[in-house]
Amino acid sequence: MLAIWRWLGPARGDERGQGTVEYFLVILAATALAVILFKWVQSSGGTSIISTILGKVVGWVAGQF
Repeated sequence: MLAIWRWLGPARGDERGQGTVEYFLVILAATALAVILFKWVQSSGGTSIISTILGKVVGWVAGQF
């Protein structure tokens, strides 16, 4: 039973690959957020907000020149 616990248990002191897992989780979360944002923009609710923001940005840039 102890041998199974050692095999299944956490590897104490061995953190090889930990950074890779953390980067993977960050990329996974960013991808999920991008998909949610994309679906929201495709719906009718996001279109008016995006066009309003872009209009303000274009107006601000045009005012700088």
